[in-house]
Amino acid sequence: MKILKLFFILAIAFTVSCSDNSKTDFSLGEIDSYEAESEIMAVAERSAVGAQTEITNQQVSYIKDKKIIKDANIGVKVDDYNSYRPTLDSSIYKLNGYISNENLEKNDYNIQCYISIRLPANDFETFLSFLEEGPVKLLYKNVSARDVTEEFIDIEARLKTKKEVEKRYIELLSKARNIKEILEVEEKLRIIREEIEAREGRLKYLKNQVAFSTVHLQITQDLDYKYEPIKEKSFLQRLWKSIHSGWKGFIGFLLFMVRIWPVILIGIATFYYIRKLSRKKRKK
Repeated sequence: MKILKLFFILAIAFTVSCSDNSKTDFSLGEIDSYEAESEIMAVAERSAVGAQTEITNQQVSYIKDKKIIKDANIGVKVDDYNSYRPTLDSSIYKLNGYISNENLEKNDYNIQCYISIRLPANDFETFLSFLEEGPVKLLYKNVSARDVTEEFIDIEARLKTKKEVEKRYIELLSKARNIKEILEVEEKLRIIREEIEAREGRLKYLKNQVAFSTVHLQITQDLDYKYEPIKEKSFLQRLWKSIHSGWKGFIGFLLFMVRIWPVILIGIATFYYIRKLSRKKRKK
């Protein structure tokens, strides 16, 4: 009886050790299809991301280095645009900023310039103070700040998980035994790498938006519009112009008639021939 119990215990221990080895030493022959492996990867990814998200949600409010995207829309009126613009450009370059877009419109009543300015986020408030305190009249000011800390951390967590899944597929690729298995794993690698590139692109965009703030500035200068009536020419000048235009028209007509002289000759000959035939018919 004791021998049977001992044999039973050893059998259980052997089964457990085999199951543990199957988890650690994965082989392509131990699963029926790559769909099963894909499902396993998806479950592992969701669990890892879920755990990371729980930690993220708890820590977002305590993070000191928050990721804030700052934007501003400001309109100012100046007395002289040409003298104000060099001062503005100097201030932008001094803060290591740059102009990303510019549109200048000028008419009889005013000058309007629309400028999109990108500058380091640390100098955002400094630049706004410069715009308000300068020799300008503030027309409007709208400032917005968007906290993307949670999205930032979430993308980093998902990106880390995707890269771990990518490593797992690379390991599977080295264990593939035939062309079909290689193609299936390479297709999954292509999909996972596209997802990694998309998240890396989004993360790069957020970093750029956080590092540099955007200011949309409208500069307006009112102009003193003076009505200047159109000076018309005198009667003699208009008469001479009409005679000249008529003469040019007459010369053009003569040149046209000379150009089509063969057609005119054929037309005259046809006319006389028809007229001669009609006279003969009348005599008969």
